Amino acid sequence: MCSVEEGDTDVPFSKSRPNESIGRTCMKCQEKAILITRVNDAFCRSCFMVYITHKFRATVGKTKLVRDGEMVLVALSGGPSSSALLHLIQEGLSERTHKKLRFRPGLIFIDEGAAVNLPSSERLNTCEKMLEIMKSTGFPCHIKALEQGLDNDNIQEFSSPPDICCPGSRLEKELGTIDYDTESILSDISTATSSVTLDMSECSISSSIEEPYGNSREAIAVSSMSRVESSFQKYEEAEEKLKCLLKSLNSVSSQEDLIRTIRHKILSEVATTCGYSKVMLGSCGTRLAVTLLTDMAIGRGGQAAVDTVFADRRYKNVMFLRPLREFSSKEIGMYNALNDVESVFIPTLTTKGSDGASIEHLTEAFVTGLQRDYPSTVSNIMRTGEKLSTGAEEENKENCAMCQSSLDTNVIAPSALNAVEFSQRISSRGDNSDSKRDHCNKTGECCGEGDGSCNSTRTRATKQQVLASLCYGCRLAIRKLDDVEKLPLYVLKDVFWRVRREKMKSEIEEFLLDTS
Repeated sequence: MCSVEEGDTDVPFSKSRPNESIGRTCMKCQEKAILITRVNDAFCRSCFMVYITHKFRATVGKTKLVRDGEMVLVALSGGPSSSALLHLIQEGLSERTHKKLRFRPGLIFIDEGAAVNLPSSERLNTCEKMLEIMKSTGFPCHIKALEQGLDNDNIQEFSSPPDICCPGSRLEKELGTIDYDTESILSDISTATSSVTLDMSECSISSSIEEPYGNSREAIAVSSMSRVESSFQKYEEAEEKLKCLLKSLNSVSSQEDLIRTIRHKILSEVATTCGYSKVMLGSCGTRLAVTLLTDMAIGRGGQAAVDTVFADRRYKNVMFLRPLREFSSKEIGMYNALNDVESVFIPTLTTKGSDGASIEHLTEAFVTGLQRDYPSTVSNIMRTGEKLSTGAEEENKENCAMCQSSLDTNVIAPSALNAVEFSQRISSRGDNSDSKRDHCNKTGECCGEGDGSCNSTRTRATKQQVLASLCYGCRLAIRKLDDVEKLPLYVLKDVFWRVRREKMKSEIEEFLLDTS
C-alpha cells in the first residue's frame, strides 16, 4: 500500500514559494511569526518553545522507559544537537517547570582529538571549555579520551564513579549522608588539573577530574599529580596505538565507523561502571536519516534499524536513547539561536573535506541538499526507517565482537555473502599465509576452569578467527587491516573467548546429550 501522505510530494521549495514567509502569522496564536520550521508551520517565539518542549518530553515520555529517579548518562559532543539536549534537560529539571523531569542526569564528553591529530594544547583547551559547560549545570560530569576505548581496563580503572556522582558510593557509606557541593569540588578539581596537566594531553584530565580524594585544594592537586604520573605513559601509548590503527584502515569511511564503535563502547562501559542504566545521545532526525542511508551503503543494512530507533538495546546492561530523533537540524539551530545555547566546534575527520571525503559525508551533503528543496525528505527517510525490524526478538542470537550488533554472517551456503568471500579468495591469488600460520601453543597446560576462560594457550589471533566473530559491516571496515593485533583489546578478548569455547565444545561434543 502506498504510504505517501499529503505534502510528501512537494515541489522544490526555493522555486515554488520564494516569498511565502513574508507576513506569516503563528499557526497557534495568530501572532506575528518569527520563524518557519517546515513549509506550513509558522511559530512565534513562545509557541515555538512550547512546541519544542512538548515534542522532547513526548518522545521521552511515551515509551515509559525512563523511570523516576533513574540515573541517565547524557553524551555531549559539543555540537548543536547535544548542546540543545543538555539545555532541554536543564529546563525540564528547573524549579519553574510545571512537570519536572524525574531522572537524574550525568554528563560525559569523549575527546576525539587523537583521531584527527590535534595538538595537545588544542585538545586541552577543548576539554576545558567542555568542563566549564558541564560544570555550570551542576550535574556529575566525566571526561574521557577516545584512546581509552582500546582497552576496557583503561575505561574501568578511571570510571569508578566519583563519590560526588553516585549515591550509596563507598565514601558516602563511610561518612554517612553528605550534602555535596558539586560546584566547589569541580572547581577545585579543575584548578588542580590545570596546574598539573598544562603541558600534557587531555588524556590525563579524565584521571584527575574524576577522583576527588581530598577536601582541600592541595590534597586534590597531590592526588591528581600522582595519578597523572602513573597513567600518562599508558595513555600516550594508547594514543599512538589509536593513530596506528586508524592509519591502517583503507578509507575515511572505515575510520569513521570504527570511531563511532569505540565511542559507543566507552559510553557503555562508563555507564555500567558508574551505575547509569541508560545513555542519552544527541542525534537529531537529520543526523539519523544520514546514518540510515550510510549504513545501507557501508554494509550495515542489518543494523540500520538499531542505529536509528529510539531505544537501542544491543548492549547488555545499558540502553541507548535518542530523544531528539523527531527534531530536524533546522529546528535544533533555531532553538539554540533563540536560547543563546553555547556549542563548541570540534573538528572531525571530514572537516573542510570535499563531499566525497567519506560515504557519510557524501550522504550528508545529499540529504541536506534534498531537504533544502524538499522539506519532507528527512521525515520520509525516518518514516521508512521505522518500518525496518530491529530484530529485538532474536535475543539468543550471537553478537558481533566489535559493535555488539546481531551477527549477520551466519548464513546458508548459497548466499551473497559467501559469493563475495569466494570472489575475494580468488582475487587474493592464493595468499593465505595467515591461515597457514600455526598459532596453537601445545606446551601450555589448561587451568582447569572449564568455562572457556583458560589463558594458558593464548597467543596471537588469526585474521580468520577475528573475521568469524564480526558482522559484515565490521568485516568491511577492517578487511585491509594488516595486523589484527592493532584492534581494540576488548575485541581480541571476545575473539579468544569464542575460540576457546568452540574448542572446548568440540572436545566434549561426543559426551553431550542430543536435545532434538
